[in-house]
Amino acid sequence: MPYCNTTDCFQVFLNEFACHHSSEYKIIVLDNGAFHKAAKLIVQPNIALFFLPPYSLGLNPAEKAGQFLKRKLLPAHSAIFSNLNWSN
Repeated sequence: MPYCNTTDCFQVFLNEFACHHSSEYKIIVLDNGAFHKAAKLIVQPNIALFFLPPYSLGLNPAEKAGQFLKRKLLPAHSAIFSNLNWSN
C-alpha cells in the first residue's frame, strides 16, 4: 500500500478475508484498537468482530508472545550490558 492508514489497511484486510471461502462465517477476535472500531469500516455479513474486554492482557495472544520474548531477551541483554555507562 502506498501509505499506512490503519483504518484503510484494516478495511482491505476485512474485504480480502470476507472473499476467502466466502461461504464460511468468520469470527475475528480483536483488541480495542481505535482502527478496529472506526465508524467508516464496512464489515461484510460473513464476518463478526468480537472485541476483547478492555485491559484484558491475559486474553490477548500478542501480549503472551511479548511476555515470552521479554523473558528470553531481557536476561541476555542484562548479561551483555551490565550498566548504562556509555563513556567507556
